[in-house]
Amino acid sequence: MSNDDFSDLQPCQPQTEEERIAVLLELLSSGFENDADLDAVRDAALHHLLQFPRLPERTIGIMLSILAVENDSDLVLNRKVAACDVLAHIGPKAKPAFATLNDLLPLVESDSDFERWLALRAARAVWKITGDSWFAVEVASMVAEDEEAWLRIHANDLLGQISR
Repeated sequence: MSNDDFSDLQPCQPQTEEERIAVLLELLSSGFENDADLDAVRDAALHHLLQFPRLPERTIGIMLSILAVENDSDLVLNRKVAACDVLAHIGPKAKPAFATLNDLLPLVESDSDFERWLALRAARAVWKITGDSWFAVEVASMVAEDEEAWLRIHANDLLGQISR
């Protein structure tokens, strides 16, 4: 067999923005059953969604599935933070996620740094979705007094965004 026999077997690359989004969402909706080989790929896919100005409605359901995972490992909590960021990016159209995001806000009082971080990102998403900054200010004000400097920095950044 010569190389010419394989010339038409080039990988199919998504060409349009919609095709690229569809590929990312398919990867993210394929389940989260502790497949270590796919963890980094899924995390990258979540962050990659932020580059697209408009995401389809089904994105919200996929983000809610990520937020529903009951494992509290740092990896899962980081993925939940990214899902909150995607929902914030979607903005008002992500209103169906409000109740789930609201349920994450009490994590601001957790002993876990990652859970407080998740509460902060959920509060930001609530603000971006509803336009009401009350929850974001409340959570960010609590985290702004955190003993962890990196959390204080992010909380103060959010408070600065809100005051603009």
